[in-house]
This record gives sequence, C-alpha cells and structure tokens, in this order.
Amino acid sequence: MLTSKFNDHGKKLVYGTANVYATPMSSLSEESKSFRKPVYLSSLVAAFGGALCGYDTGCISSIIAMKIFKVKFFTEYSYTYLEGLLLVSYLMTAALGSLSSGYFCDRFSRKYSIIGSSMVFCTGLSFQITGYKFELVCTGRLITGFGAGLLTNSINLYHSEISPPDIRGRLTSLFTLMTSFGQVVGYFITFATSYLESDWCWRGPWLIQLIFGAVFGIFVVTLPFSPRWLLNQGRHKEALLVLVELNGLPQSHATIQKEYNAMRTEIDFERSLGKQSYHELFAGANLKRTLFAFFISSSTSFTGSVAIWYYAPQIWVNAGMTDVSASIVTTAGSGVLSLVATALSLHFLVDSVGRVPLFKLGAALMALSMFIVGVMFARYTLVDVDSGQVSVVNINARKAIIACIYIFTASFAFSYGIGSYVYPAEVFSMRCRAKGLSLTFGLNWVFSILITYSVPLFMSFSVSIIYFFFCGCCVVIFIGTWFIPETKGRTLENMTVLFAPKTHDYLSYC
Repeated sequence: MLTSKFNDHGKKLVYGTANVYATPMSSLSEESKSFRKPVYLSSLVAAFGGALCGYDTGCISSIIAMKIFKVKFFTEYSYTYLEGLLLVSYLMTAALGSLSSGYFCDRFSRKYSIIGSSMVFCTGLSFQITGYKFELVCTGRLITGFGAGLLTNSINLYHSEISPPDIRGRLTSLFTLMTSFGQVVGYFITFATSYLESDWCWRGPWLIQLIFGAVFGIFVVTLPFSPRWLLNQGRHKEALLVLVELNGLPQSHATIQKEYNAMRTEIDFERSLGKQSYHELFAGANLKRTLFAFFISSSTSFTGSVAIWYYAPQIWVNAGMTDVSASIVTTAGSGVLSLVATALSLHFLVDSVGRVPLFKLGAALMALSMFIVGVMFARYTLVDVDSGQVSVVNINARKAIIACIYIFTASFAFSYGIGSYVYPAEVFSMRCRAKGLSLTFGLNWVFSILITYSVPLFMSFSVSIIYFFFCGCCVVIFIGTWFIPETKGRTLENMTVLFAPKTHDYLSYC
C-alpha cells in the first residue's frame, strides 16, 4: 500500500519512493523574491478578464433602470418578471459555463480556455447590441453568461497555478480587483449614456464592452501556459522554461529547481493513479477540501452581495432617490469604495493576515450592516397607495441606509470578494483542481440565480425582509468560518499536509 508520512512541521512528504518538498514562504531567498515582474505582468493581463465580467455587472444593473430600455422591452405588468429573467438568463448559462470549464481547462489548457471564453463573451455582446426585441437581448445574455462562467474559472485556475506561494493570494485577488474596477467603469459609462435620448443609452455601454473583450482576447495570446498544466501533459521542458520566464531567474537557480521538482514529482505520482474523475472530489480526505471550497463559494451568494450588485439603483430608489442618474452615481460611489477596499486587502491583508480572519471580519460587518438596513426600511418605509411606490422620507434613515450599504459593499470586497476566489483555487490537488473549481464556482452561479430571481419577489412583498434574511445568512456564515483551516503561505503541493490525516492512504485524498 502506498503511504504518506511527514513530520509535525509538514516540510517533507514521502509517497512510496517519491519525495515532495514543501517550500515555506520564509525559505524563499531575497533574490528569488526580487524577480517577480514577469509573473505579476502575466497575472495582471489575465486579471483584466475580471474587468470584463465586472463591467457587465455595472452595466446591466444600470441599464435595466433606464426609462428608454424599460419602455422598449418591458410593460408595467411584466417588468418584475422580465427584469429577473434578463438577469437570471446570464447567471443560468454562467453556471453551465462554470460546470463545463473543468473539461475545457484540462483538455485545451487554461490559456486557450480564457481566449475561447472571451470569444464566446463577445459573440453574446453582439446579440445584445443589435437586439431590437427582448428575445434577441435575452439570447445575447445567455451566450455572454456562458462565456463569463468559463472565463471566471479559467482565470482563477490560471492565477493559482502560476503564482509563487507567498504572493498567491495577492495575484489571485487581482481578478477581484479588476472585477471591482470594471464595475465602477460600467457604472460611470452608463451614467454618462443615461442622458442620451436614444437606444444608444444602453447599446453604447455594450459596444464599449465588446471592443474591450476583443482586445483582451488578443493580449491573452501572449501569456505563457500554466507550468503545472504543461507538466500534466508531459511537456516537461516547456514547463521548466515557463517557470524560468515567470520567476525571472536562471534555470539552474535553486528556487526554480526546487519548485520544478516538487511539481513534477507530485503530478507524475497523480498521473500514475490512472484516469481522473469527478468522483475523486468526494472520496476519502479529499471530500474535506471539496466541502470547504463549496462552503466559501456558496457563502458569497448568500451574503447578499448579488442582490446589491444587480439591484443597487432600485435600492436607492426605494430609499428615496427618484432620479435614475442620481441612483446610478450613488451606486458608482459604492463601487469606488469596493475598489479601494479590494486594493487595500490585496496589498496589505490577504497574504499577511490570512484568508480566514478576513472571512470572519467580513461576515460580522455584513451581518450588522444588513440588520441596520432592514430595521431602517421596516421602521421608516412609506408606500404610495396609488402607485405602489416605496420610499423612505426620513432623511436620517435614508443616510443610515446609504452608509450601511456602503459598509456592506466594502466589507464584502476586502473579505469574500477576494477570498472566495483565492481559497477554492488553493485547496484542490493538481489532479482535481480544474474539476473541483468547475463545480465550486458552478455552485456559486446556481445560488446566484436563486438569489437574483428571488429578490424582486421578496421586495414586492416586503422591502425589509430581504435584508433580515441576508443578515441571518451572514451570521451562519460567520459561525462556519471558525471551522475552516488557514491556507496562507503554503505551496499548492503542500496543501496535502493541511487537509490529510497524519497516517493515511495517499489514494484517499489525491
């Protein structure tokens, strides 16, 4: 039987006759840390796909609030239903794209999956721009959603596999930073076009997105392949050259040789176990990794962040802002705050404080802010009997709602906005990583569908109840974060030490 043994510090694993060395963050030489420009640049280029997805969120939440768009595609009685359908159609196919990403990323590489998903994304945008009736726009949202699901998974998978362990959180978080940046840009672009008195008020933002998507796909062609994917394909020389390129170090450098040998030993052993399958994600100690990843990913939806992203302009209207442009500007303000919070967390917190402390603090602050918003709406909401319009006329209550929504978005951005992409990308083995992430983020998209479609129905019944619901979810999430292990500073190969028992059969968690 193949067994694994390691000391209490987890610095060396033995699988039969193969040795895998974990490289602690502290063991990296100052020389190896100083040559990081290539890996930062590659990560940044790939992360711009997050801006593409974030821009879409900023656009659609503002576009569906525009009067010209409403008049063209909705009626007074179908608005709530069709609004939810337009948003859910994107999320539905995003879930399918996410679930299928494991196959594409393993078969065609992480790099080509990113390129292909950007092409699908742009195809969907062309339908949205040229759409003259609801069915065509909805078709475009379906196609764009599939591209977004595939794009999100492939970029995060790519980031996790090219990043050194001591800055992996930072580099993987670039996707979230670019997502926040894209949202802010989307808000301000739609604010500018909201004053147009033609269909270009909503076609224009999507045309800009199409141009950006095409440019992004071209730039991705210049990126190197994931070295771990190359090793898994048996392309050993190419993998070594990519490591040299990414680290900016000579091939003979000890850091390059140690990282290459650790990757190759681990991957060669995993390949010797036979054909990969989804069943392995739920077998033995590997089940623990899968459940932790599922918990973090699904928690992202149940914090209420999805509702805030998509329905922010409507929330401001309920709070008393009757002007659409003003509500878009207020939404953009929350986006700017999220961008700043993400940048600060990326630079100062995620790789120093760790993932789990951020999860705990973020969940606590989000629960408190949602509770206060719920109380304000429950206490100070007035409903116009004739029009059914909901508004908060108390100035102090309105200010409290805006402040707490801002606190909520910032809290999410520096905690789950970053950690929900970093943590799942770290915990899986190379053998299971692509398939594990496809299910993990697919689950997130599924719950996002549920939340997005349910929010308008909840709000039509009671404005405050949805905030109390999210408060309760954040409390449950806060409790759950006390049971997940910290992954800060560990190599991907060393995650076995964290998730496996001290005496075990290697086949039970590979």
